[in-house]
Amino acid sequence: MVVNQKRTQTERRAATQAAVLDSACQLFGKNGYNKTSLEDIAVDCGTTIRPIYHYFGNKKQLFQVVTETFEQRLVKALSLVEVEGETFVDEKPVAAYWNAFSALARDAAFRQVVLVDAPHILGRERWVNTVVVVKATAIIQGRFPALSGISQTLVTRMLIGALSEAVLVFADAENGDDDELLDQVFALINTFIK
Repeated sequence: MVVNQKRTQTERRAATQAAVLDSACQLFGKNGYNKTSLEDIAVDCGTTIRPIYHYFGNKKQLFQVVTETFEQRLVKALSLVEVEGETFVDEKPVAAYWNAFSALARDAAFRQVVLVDAPHILGRERWVNTVVVVKATAIIQGRFPALSGISQTLVTRMLIGALSEAVLVFADAENGDDDELLDQVFALINTFIK
């Protein structure tokens, strides 16, 4: 005999929040911030907009949570490289970091949310303090210990900016050139670090 247990109110709330966030990640990623409404998200996840306002405040606040969700995916991928990175030598850790980054760069939703919409909607100044930039800074500065002070900050910001722009160029590539572009970027990175 199967007993049908009712979910608690807390479980229902958590399920609704998760459904809204999942729908928002998909729709903001697919359509962009400006072409996604809270009504679209509500319909997609089978609710009304009232719970969205209750749990997330407004569209911009929901978008910030979506952005942070995508950023955490990259940080997690980069952190997994560190765990495995103890066995790497020379440029192999850089290749592993690049592979983790480029795997997400291939995700159109990640590019749309984190690199295209977030700087405009949430402000460019926010980018410097995100978990992605903090993580990338630690990785880059670990690879260039001889740099210090303003030089270290400048090189770090330049590399992060260059990689972000490279991903956007990659996003605009047509005719299946995207893999070739990622390979070219990685070749440039390897040239720079040697």
